[in-house]
Amino acid sequence: MSLLLKFLLAVNNNHLNRYKKLLSGFAFLLCYLNFGIQSAQAEGSRTLYPSSAPASSSRANLEWRTDTYGGLVLRRTLLKVYANQGEYILLGSSAVGVNNGNIRVYNPGRVSDSIGSETIPNTPDFVCTSQPSRGIISSRQQELNGPRAISGGGNPNGYIPCYYQAPATGVYDIVFYGPDGGNSSANGAPTGEINLSNANNFGTQQGTSVAAWDVTVRSSDQTSTSDLNGRLFSYYLALFTGNNGRYLNFPVYPITTDGFRYKVELRGTDPNGFVLYGNQTGFFDSDGKTPLYHDILGADSQLANPQGGVSLARPQFATFFNSIDNNVLPYVDRYKRDGTLEGTGIPISPIIPTVTNLQFNGTAGGNNSSYSTGGTLSFNSNVAGTYELIISRDGSNFDPTNSQNRLLRGIMLTTGQQAINWDGKDNSGNFFPVGSNYKVSVRTYGGEYHFPLLDAENNFTGGPTITMLNATNPIGNTRGFYDDRGYKTIGGTQIGTTGQVLCGINPPSPAFSDPLNGFDTATNDRKFGQSGNAGNAGTSCNGSFGDTKGLDLWTYYPGQTQPTPLNIVDAVSPNVGKVIINEVLYKETGTNSSTNDEFIELYNPSSSPVDLSGLKLADGHLTANDNDSTNGFTYTFPNGTTLQPGQYAVIWIGDNNANHQATGAAFQGWLGQTSKLNNLGDDIWLYDSQNKIIDYIAYGSGNEINTPPASVLNLWDNTYQSSLIGANTGQSISLTPNGQDTNLSACWEAATSGNASTRCPNYLPTRDTDTIGTRVTSVGENNNGATTTNAKLLLVKRITRINNQDLTDIVDGRSDVPNSAANYAPEPYASEDNDAKWPAGYLRGLINAGTVKPGDELEYTIYFLSKGPNNAANVKFCDLVPSNATFIPTAFNGNTPSDGGLPGADRGIALAVSSSNPTVYFSNVEDGDRGRFYAANESAPSSCGTNTNGAVVVNITRTPDLPNLAKDVYGFIRFRAKVK
Repeated sequence: MSLLLKFLLAVNNNHLNRYKKLLSGFAFLLCYLNFGIQSAQAEGSRTLYPSSAPASSSRANLEWRTDTYGGLVLRRTLLKVYANQGEYILLGSSAVGVNNGNIRVYNPGRVSDSIGSETIPNTPDFVCTSQPSRGIISSRQQELNGPRAISGGGNPNGYIPCYYQAPATGVYDIVFYGPDGGNSSANGAPTGEINLSNANNFGTQQGTSVAAWDVTVRSSDQTSTSDLNGRLFSYYLALFTGNNGRYLNFPVYPITTDGFRYKVELRGTDPNGFVLYGNQTGFFDSDGKTPLYHDILGADSQLANPQGGVSLARPQFATFFNSIDNNVLPYVDRYKRDGTLEGTGIPISPIIPTVTNLQFNGTAGGNNSSYSTGGTLSFNSNVAGTYELIISRDGSNFDPTNSQNRLLRGIMLTTGQQAINWDGKDNSGNFFPVGSNYKVSVRTYGGEYHFPLLDAENNFTGGPTITMLNATNPIGNTRGFYDDRGYKTIGGTQIGTTGQVLCGINPPSPAFSDPLNGFDTATNDRKFGQSGNAGNAGTSCNGSFGDTKGLDLWTYYPGQTQPTPLNIVDAVSPNVGKVIINEVLYKETGTNSSTNDEFIELYNPSSSPVDLSGLKLADGHLTANDNDSTNGFTYTFPNGTTLQPGQYAVIWIGDNNANHQATGAAFQGWLGQTSKLNNLGDDIWLYDSQNKIIDYIAYGSGNEINTPPASVLNLWDNTYQSSLIGANTGQSISLTPNGQDTNLSACWEAATSGNASTRCPNYLPTRDTDTIGTRVTSVGENNNGATTTNAKLLLVKRITRINNQDLTDIVDGRSDVPNSAANYAPEPYASEDNDAKWPAGYLRGLINAGTVKPGDELEYTIYFLSKGPNNAANVKFCDLVPSNATFIPTAFNGNTPSDGGLPGADRGIALAVSSSNPTVYFSNVEDGDRGRFYAANESAPSSCGTNTNGAVVVNITRTPDLPNLAKDVYGFIRFRAKVK
């Protein structure tokens, strides 16, 4: 500027008026000249390494070699340049004429296949060495000045270019060979010098690389020195500095397939050998199609065999060396995430993403879903690409990495309505608890741009800076994202430690950016590694943080809309109404476990047996994570527990002792705990094994009443709930009529109080059948009407014979041993063989007879004991033949006596009463005696359950043979079967 000013003054010093006039226009002229200087551009290494480069900057040579990164992207640079028909492409490099150094040009359409591993024809359409003494860049000055005119005039300090006139308008492929030619994988020896002062920059030491190179487009006028910039681009640049401690500072200008333009500025990156490119994915998860949004760990500097089966995504976006000439965009190819061609042409203006009509369609109707069933999220998008749905646990924190939230991220293959299935779980794999007004947000990613850093050991000053150029990003035009923490792949492989930064010297701090708003890429938040020539170990985790890794950095323009709510409600079990809560004692007579007589009684009002295996009884809303903590309880029924029609099951909160017995109940359990049911208010829940609600009641009020079931489920009307407190000590609350669960609090009352008489339809008075102290309950009995028979039968099953060998062992069944143990038996059967009324040594045989083989004959003996307290009448027995055996119909042929039946009929069933030997034998058909065998799939009594392999049925009591079983009477039923 000072020289320009002196020149103007010198020209006009003899003409003051002219000087004044000229000076008055000087400001405009100076601005114009300034503008011209600032806008002067170039296309090649002079673009990346201008004279204004920071003093600490180094140079990375352009590579063409045969090895790959990650087994996917070849370590070579395929340049592309747009030219109109008749325009000239001017070319030069520091390797032309040095051994096999050359420049090759291919007409539009000749190069094919996926980005990163293109097929290059053997014969180019032009080679630079076909024009002797041309295309040679031999100094830094020639590099900076660019090419002379083709005619030789103009730009005298430039290099003499080789040139190719475009035969058609389109994109031409340009290949620069170093002195080693195009078929070598050997490292060159770049100096890293910006000023090219070392002669090695122009010699064979370049190897498979080129230090200085140039691609310039000019008009059809061979005398022109005017460059047509913004034409040169590549989908990937393979670059090599030759060592660490050589810092790169230059910009490139990528554009996404949906028209978003970025400026990516390296500012001190120290990568040694690397590939620079951009795509829409970064890296793929182990399924090869899901974006990873994490880093990858390779085994060496070429990122061979990344851990966990993750992989590189191919280059995808055109990366320009200058601000883009809009005329180029209709000719730029668009590639899919997998590197295959999608089409040609990129929009000049970006496609701003929009999202509308975000909805949740639940399994329970509208935006309601039953617990553990998930649902479908839908929305409309005007763009394809990545979507991100976040279900927030608290409605305000939408952090996609929060373990209690749920992130659903995937790829939209088309525009329009999208439907995404949700399995009902959070990020930790647990089901979202029952609750209301959960919020779902959605983002679509417009202009999604990933900048993978492959084997870039050090980035000590942070960056690169990524700036969105042609739109105003709602999250900020220089915002980006990274996550350098460990993770688990879709395939289940653990990479590092989830939530902790990956291995390597001097990792970034923080280890990840804000998941929603990113970080400012212009800061040094993502700096890593070491300063100077250090950190290139070439093996995983032993060098600087970036060594042998692929580090992902990404940004996007979010399309979003207002969050939408969803509700999770309890699922109702198919067993609802088949087993119900029938009576509760919450006001105990003692508080320690030995005196605590709190209980919950269940009843089977249906006409079919109910399998209680795995059912849970609790005083907390388990599916809402809303329980009474240490003040609460959860009881799980053991496997093999069945409740027949009209039977009761009683769960005592206290110990198993004489005062905690319901003799009329078919099943009892004891928790051995102190009092758990709050006297002022509590709730009781019955769940099936899938945590679906079977029944619910509540009484009173207070903090120990948890969030009730949703009203839409019609499981409980609480109108009279508050009236159910105030029971006397030892007085239960009972459902009336017994077993008729209308889900109305109006039909519950303190036992014998009559409180429900005016409010409950079909009311029947409740009663007291309890004989313990002053307790007022009907535990194990019908809440109304006449007393039940109050009789009980204990059953114990053993294998008493294998082939001709009787088994006389005495085995104590235990439920507190492994299921595979020889003496394992589930409750209540494990306890029933210990009753004192069994005759000594009566229960012979094995529970588990060990290994048997086909053809072996087994004898099954089912012992019974009438427990009382009253006589048992109408005793009917059924046992299903094991599925792996066949009933033997002739097992007891020839044995006597019988009690009727057809003479000569096969006899396969034996009965003993008060004896160690059978006292009567039965035929297998319905012929007047008390026994019968039902063949597989034949209709058997409903008490048998499903008959798939045969059922043995005996009417133990029958008038006049045996009208009833008196208390303490014992016996057995026996049959035999052959192993299939």
